Amino acid sequence: MANTENQLFTVEEALSRLGQTRHQGCLLVSKDNALIHIYVQDGFIVRAFGGEIEGKEAVEKALHTAGATYTWLKNIQPPDPEKNIHLHIAEFVLNHGDINQPKNHQTVRLGKTAVKTEGEINFRYFLVPKDQQTVKHYLTKVATVVGRDKSSDLVIDNKDVSRRHCILDIQARGLHILDLDSSNGTFINGILVKDGYLEHGDLIELGPCGLIVNRESNKL
Repeated sequence: MANTENQLFTVEEALSRLGQTRHQGCLLVSKDNALIHIYVQDGFIVRAFGGEIEGKEAVEKALHTAGATYTWLKNIQPPDPEKNIHLHIAEFVLNHGDINQPKNHQTVRLGKTAVKTEGEINFRYFLVPKDQQTVKHYLTKVATVVGRDKSSDLVIDNKDVSRRHCILDIQARGLHILDLDSSNGTFINGILVKDGYLEHGDLIELGPCGLIVNRESNKL
């Protein structure tokens, strides 16, 4: 299951297929400026979050977001294991998805608090290599995978950089970074981190490679 411009499956179909396997990893579901992480293992959803929502609510939103696309990252462990959940994928999709639901009527859920929508993205972010100050790598996707593998969104050809080293998410709150269980770790301003939000001017270090975080107004 790969990230592609012409995906063969909907998010629901992709999740259903993961429920039939013992794959472990993260299904990244994106639409506009919204991004939802769904971590799966052995046919179960073990963690799900996106913006200010988590758990079942995040999975339901991913299932019912029209026109969403997805990226599958293999062998990725969820952050904050104390927040893990345990949802059987096949059962959850059957009960909450659209594929097996009747199409001739609409179900209305009463008494549920409206989910807060994602805020406006006010900045465009780009990375500047610390040894190439004139180069700008703009983050044009909601989720940018950085790594040595040629399929990464931002390829860094260095043996000390993991094939899929980290992922950068552009969120309403700011630019978020998540280490993808890299071999040598992800450092921000010299500090080893698993995940967190980045500030303008922060230095991301992946092995010997340094990238400086920059941003500019998204307003015309």
